[in-house]
Amino acid sequence: MARAYPVCIIPNSRLYCTLTDGIRNFTPAWFYVTMGFSIITVNFMVMQWHHENIVLKVLFLIFFFSTLLVISAFIGLNIARYTMFPDLWKKVWDHPDEAMYFSCLPISFIPFQNGMSEGIDLWWGFAGHNSAKFLYFTFGFWAATTILGYAIAFVCFKKMITVHRHDMKNMTGAWIAPFGALVVDGSAGTIMTPFLQEHNPSLAWFAALWATMTVMIGLSMAILIMAILLQRMFIDGLPPAKHIWSSWSVLSVTTQAGFTILALGGAYNTLLPVDYGTSKLLTHPAIGEIVYAIGVTFGMVLWFVSIFALIFSIWAVWTVSRKEGLIFGPNCWAWLFPFGVFAIHTYGNALYFDSQFFRVLSIILNITTILGGTGMIIITVPQFFRGTMFTYSYVVDDEAAGVLYNYKQVDTEVGVEVSRSPSVEEK
Repeated sequence: MARAYPVCIIPNSRLYCTLTDGIRNFTPAWFYVTMGFSIITVNFMVMQWHHENIVLKVLFLIFFFSTLLVISAFIGLNIARYTMFPDLWKKVWDHPDEAMYFSCLPISFIPFQNGMSEGIDLWWGFAGHNSAKFLYFTFGFWAATTILGYAIAFVCFKKMITVHRHDMKNMTGAWIAPFGALVVDGSAGTIMTPFLQEHNPSLAWFAALWATMTVMIGLSMAILIMAILLQRMFIDGLPPAKHIWSSWSVLSVTTQAGFTILALGGAYNTLLPVDYGTSKLLTHPAIGEIVYAIGVTFGMVLWFVSIFALIFSIWAVWTVSRKEGLIFGPNCWAWLFPFGVFAIHTYGNALYFDSQFFRVLSIILNITTILGGTGMIIITVPQFFRGTMFTYSYVVDDEAAGVLYNYKQVDTEVGVEVSRSPSVEEK
């Protein structure tokens, strides 16, 4: 019989109990928090109002190094979790929901990498504006992050097909996360391409093509899963309170894809036309402007789609929270990253369309993201150190409730297959 690990939720409980059980319940969903931290660093960089103000730049540094600290700490806690409780490693990957949240880690890296290349290097000039060595370092960081994103997406995709047994009622927006991560991964290479073009055109082409492939794979898979999510809501209604925050994944994909494709248009405009070879397409004098126009137009279309996704996400969380109550856990941070990206997407529209409307709106959205993120930090930090937020683990909760899963492959340790009981999980 598996050992039962009670979760300490009393502020004055013993530190050992709080620390041990907190680590056991430290799910990959906590990387939602690092996603929120990292996107705020970018929101500071795209503030067009008093952009060179020293206060703004210092606040950026505070959040940048705080993000580094939080990401490092959370990776350490995850390593501790699977070192102290090695049986959880397979259980988490075999779980149809919790496994999806591993993809939040590479998503957290991308805005942080943008903060390195555009904030630390270009904005502050610490490495000497547009330093080739620093640029190659950030390129390597980005390439490694995309490989990690592909690996997690492939493992989750394989598990969903070969291990997890699904039913429509228990489908959530978390299924989008592994492929939404690929969309996010592609964005950093897109932004880096014009800077690489000055130092190494071949590497710039590689970055642009690798980013394009990554975004297209992620976006196409995410759209297919969105259709399943829509069918699930038509048939069974909105997901329960524990899962409703994953509905923000839709906005995360639409607005991140929109911004990335918008930036891809600008990136290819710096690469095209080429002055070698006999390709009539690539050497045509207008090809760069044509690709630029297509990218900017498609990015704008996805901005309009993102408005719908934003309204839907707010309505879904509000509706379910009023009915079932708000469950405050790391998943509650799920809104911050997509909302922050939507603010950056709006900033991109302001640049490419030279629009005063988008400039003002982007400032409002960026300030809202920064203030909202600060509020989430104020709420989360006391509960984090008291241990009252470590009651949120799909695997551990299911074990405590006696929920078992009917996998597509028989578990040789158990020897039999048992069906999942949704009513127990929801309880």
